[in-house]
Amino acid sequence: MRTAGAVALMCVAVASQALEIQDGYFRTSDGVRLHYRQAGSGPKTLVFIPGWLMPADIFDAQLAQFGADYRVVALSPRSQGGSDLYGGHHSAELRARDIEEFVGHLETPDFVLVGWSLGVMEGLDYVHRYHPGGLRAMVLIDNSIGEASPPVVAPRKAPMKPPTPAQRIQNLKDFVRGMFRTPQPPAFLAQIDRSVLRPSPQVAQELLAKPYPREYYKNSIYQENVPVWYAITPRFREQGAALMAHLASARMTVYPAAGHALFVDAAVQFNTDLRHFLEDVY
Repeated sequence: MRTAGAVALMCVAVASQALEIQDGYFRTSDGVRLHYRQAGSGPKTLVFIPGWLMPADIFDAQLAQFGADYRVVALSPRSQGGSDLYGGHHSAELRARDIEEFVGHLETPDFVLVGWSLGVMEGLDYVHRYHPGGLRAMVLIDNSIGEASPPVVAPRKAPMKPPTPAQRIQNLKDFVRGMFRTPQPPAFLAQIDRSVLRPSPQVAQELLAKPYPREYYKNSIYQENVPVWYAITPRFREQGAALMAHLASARMTVYPAAGHALFVDAAVQFNTDLRHFLEDVY
């Protein structure tokens, strides 16, 4: 019996035979070379921003699926995937600027911004700072958007010793495997492992340090007044209901059987739902 992840990867392999997924690079204004994956062409563009420590390649199933009808690009943020490791401070402002410069590099007249996990927060930060005139819609995948009640915070535990290098490697590998509800091919997991293990522990922590209250992200959504699709696992259902109550153009889809990387676990259904959303947007 094939798993959902295996089926998704088979679809990527078949689609890639007819549609080439290419690697691209561009340099930021401070000289850092950033990697991205791309497929398709034309004025209708989808821009994918991945999660914490993730590479652009994690969206290959979406590039293969949508490249026939759209220009589809996925960024590897600095110090992630095939992008340069950056020696300076990974501030939220810098990460938002990278997205602004990436969109400028693409020279697209309009685009749909798709953020997953940490990419939701960084995408909304970019929108808040730069108010991109070409923004057609947003897809926000499985992270808090600052709506409804704040998440319950577990009691703070006593400080623990920093993990040893071997423990850190194992912790990150466990983190990768915990994103999926379905078994994934070893080669795919090894590719993700390479990305999450590249940055130093300090950089990994810097990426998570966002200096804003949760309302910052909620306001970033509503200030643009564009259609929003919130694709989530059940833990964010309350936030999705609040989003739809406040924004008439918003919609929500819950994937109860998928893990955090729901666009991999439930790739066929996710891609179908995304296509329906895009048909209404474009």
